[in-house]
Amino acid sequence: MSATPLPQQTVLMCALIGTAQMTWGVTVPVLPVYLDSYGIAVGLLGPLVAAFAVGRILANIPAGLALRRFPARTYLRVVLVGLALVTALTGLATSAGVLIGFRLVAGVLGGAAVTVGFALLVAGAPAGRRGAVMATATVVQMSTAGAGALLGGAVVGVVGPAWTFAVAAVPVLGVLLWDAARPASHYWSSTAASRTPPPTEPALPGGAPVGQYPGKAHDQVGRLWTTRLWGKRRTRPQPVLKRSWLLLALCAEAFATFFVRFAGEQGLVPVLAYDSGGLKPFTLGLATAAGTVASLAAMPLIARWVDRGARIALLVPAGIAGAVAMLCLPLLHVPAGFAVAIVAYSLATSVIGVLPGVITGDAYPASAAGGVIGLTRTAGDIGAAIGPLAVFAVAGFAGFEAACAVLAALFLLAAAGLVTALLRHRSSQAAIAAPALVGAP
Repeated sequence: MSATPLPQQTVLMCALIGTAQMTWGVTVPVLPVYLDSYGIAVGLLGPLVAAFAVGRILANIPAGLALRRFPARTYLRVVLVGLALVTALTGLATSAGVLIGFRLVAGVLGGAAVTVGFALLVAGAPAGRRGAVMATATVVQMSTAGAGALLGGAVVGVVGPAWTFAVAAVPVLGVLLWDAARPASHYWSSTAASRTPPPTEPALPGGAPVGQYPGKAHDQVGRLWTTRLWGKRRTRPQPVLKRSWLLLALCAEAFATFFVRFAGEQGLVPVLAYDSGGLKPFTLGLATAAGTVASLAAMPLIARWVDRGARIALLVPAGIAGAVAMLCLPLLHVPAGFAVAIVAYSLATSVIGVLPGVITGDAYPASAAGGVIGLTRTAGDIGAAIGPLAVFAVAGFAGFEAACAVLAALFLLAAAGLVTALLRHRSSQAAIAAPALVGAP
């Protein structure tokens, strides 16, 4: 059997992540109907959502670190099969306690699946194609999110709410069969080296490891510091402070992105759209769809820019555009203007969504990908949990303008923090590279 082309392997890995997310995307619109069918109070919906979120927060970091201990393919397969099984069995729950337990376990397995999948994508993405890989992940996530909601809404009226949970597990199993037939071998082996002791790298005159030549500095300088996250040092480490700033900035960006998404996109924006924006549910749906289509259309261009080295040049305008769009929402009372702001914000978040994975791949060795992704996803899930509570508290106390200002400031400050950390990281790389390149032919 011939090897599967790398672009197809990338789509397969993205589909594993996307179908894992579909297991809760399909069931979200079904849960209220399911509760009603068993006479369970709809007020339980809050604890159900919270249980799932808590499971994800608990799982992200341990799941990422465990990637360094277990074979990647077997590990992710076990997690995904478990997620499919728990999701299907949820339809059998007839009491509040059992239902909350199933959702907690689903959160643990779902968080682990997405963390491990993204870590493998980051670790395996070729240096010159990281933008394309992360853009593909964004496109697949957007597509599966829409497909999940559509599937859940369509199926529940045909087979009932209990069987809808079983249907939600089918896409995961289908993609696992795809991998069994045409495995994503490149990504499965991307972290294998981190589980075996590395050989000592030979040195050239002047102390530079083999391969330290001008023209290869971007990839090779990273080998000068291969300090594993929470592991042993192999070679000359990059200053810990510089790496810590970058990791902190990546976590802050994830926190802000999820905070704004759940508090703004899924909370405050619909309220403003109906209250002052002049939109109806149908026209808000059209505006949201237009933002999604615009983001999907922009992905190839964004990927090309990223693969040519654009990082800060994209972060700055995306951060400003997203903040301005959010700040303007309560001031726009014409439906067309409100819709344009939604589209602008959607484009900005698409750019922001691609870059953290690319930056992680640039800055950290494959062995650290699981730990870094686990930390950033945990930060994001915490933002998703507290964002709606905080923003609606601000809105109740000081009005919608103040709430949007909080969201805009957080979005902009997180982007600015990541830009600052990138500049510090680049300066430290240059400082390490300069002595190593002295004396190299």
